[in-house]
Amino acid sequence: MPVFSVLKKRRDFVRISKRGNSIPAKTVVVQCAPSDLAVKDGKSRIGYTTTKKIGKAHVRNRCRRRLRAAAALFFAKYAKPDFDYVLIARYSTAGADFRDLCRDLCYAIKKVNASFVEKEIAVEDNQISVSDADKILSENDIADAAEHLPL
Repeated sequence: MPVFSVLKKRRDFVRISKRGNSIPAKTVVVQCAPSDLAVKDGKSRIGYTTTKKIGKAHVRNRCRRRLRAAAALFFAKYAKPDFDYVLIARYSTAGADFRDLCRDLCYAIKKVNASFVEKEIAVEDNQISVSDADKILSENDIADAAEHLPL
């Protein structure tokens, strides 16, 4: 049973593009965003994008096949659960050595995952619990601050 499922809906691709992070590499661009599914099942989802500027249909199909093959090898190992990923083929994807494609894919997935870890740490550092806020601000402090505010 695969650890990931495939994205098909346009709204998922648009959501990942707008809300997620993007890491470019030489042969592939990886976009990632937290999954919006109501039930978190521990699976990652993956989508593939190839545009017409890459080439004609046979070139785009070759790029998609190569991205799927590279993802099958490394995606389960490096992808975070409950995250959605989009792999965007670049012009060099079709002609690049498969080892280079795999190396770029691993690099980009690790980098995009690290960017989400940094965001989570930043959010955790900026949050103060209600009990801590109560310790910092007593009612007297609030009354004193209110006296100094111009009305």
